Amino acid sequence: MNSIPSSMTGVILAFFLLLTGDPITAQPAVLPACKEAAWNTIRISNEAIPAGPYKIFIITNRPYVPQAENQEYFPNGLAKSLTYFIAACDGDTWHFHFVNGFEEGMNAINDGRNILVFVEGHGKTLPMALDRAYQVQLRYNLSMVVFDWPSDNRNFKGSLDAISRCEGNFYTFLLQMKEYRRRKMNESQHLSILAHSMGNYFLNHSVERDDGLYLREVFVDNIIMNAPAIPSKGHGKAISQMAFQKRIYITSNKNDLVLRGAGVLASSRMLGNKVVGPMAKNAHYVNFSDVAGTEHSYYYGHQPFEHTLPAFYYFYHTSFQGYEVDFSDRNMFVPLKDNEGYAVTGTR
Repeated sequence: MNSIPSSMTGVILAFFLLLTGDPITAQPAVLPACKEAAWNTIRISNEAIPAGPYKIFIITNRPYVPQAENQEYFPNGLAKSLTYFIAACDGDTWHFHFVNGFEEGMNAINDGRNILVFVEGHGKTLPMALDRAYQVQLRYNLSMVVFDWPSDNRNFKGSLDAISRCEGNFYTFLLQMKEYRRRKMNESQHLSILAHSMGNYFLNHSVERDDGLYLREVFVDNIIMNAPAIPSKGHGKAISQMAFQKRIYITSNKNDLVLRGAGVLASSRMLGNKVVGPMAKNAHYVNFSDVAGTEHSYYYGHQPFEHTLPAFYYFYHTSFQGYEVDFSDRNMFVPLKDNEGYAVTGTR
């Protein structure tokens, strides 16, 4: 067996810190309005769902354990059926309000704003996924739906196994969203999907499972494949088959340490690190290598440069809201050679 070069040890260390949930690398900053979600700040509520914009619809594949030790109500396992609830906070405490199913949950958060579906990546507890979604909601003023899966695993294989056991639920969820948009969303509303890191596997699985049957009509405005931790080789063929969206945006950062480590462990370059052709003709490629340092997550306002470089807020706000990104501003985007997308630019 070949040894791993010493130059890669820092890369792999960074990746394993994310896997093990190290608070420095995996935990987001303290939330600006609500206390950071943790199991000891979460309560199960029988009260009515509160009014107001700051609530999130969560669909989880994890099992519900009412009498859980340390109040870990949804541990990292796979349930026999999905659980639906609304998460809302009162500043110090997060309250989980159970709902009877998909439509009741959607109705609770559908207040006329644009809707963003969020699928997190590897190594997250449910509170961590909730934190990320809440920060996205605060920063971009959206109605949020989280498709949660048991991703808090020690290695890639564990998460790939979990995805393979949950992807059927995600496919069903997409079909429900298609029908909900037709019946319940107004014409001015937009619907987009943010898949981060390994969460992008769910999109590929859904296209394969559907095989051109029901995901042929456009009902999603934007799909944001954010720092995708999926193999870059051969990606163009799979993504080219996606037809249920108006636009696809694929982000990358060649310096992303997490994806470099993932690539070493998976023996495959990750799409969010290095784009390997042939490219998908129905996608826009957005390269953050010159401005994002070695970071893996720079979409929810945690990194200082997200607040100093206009391109970060413009790109994510525009795409999350379901609008088309205008790449013509050379102060933010520079065309790459051979029509390989755009490099994000700016001065920190």
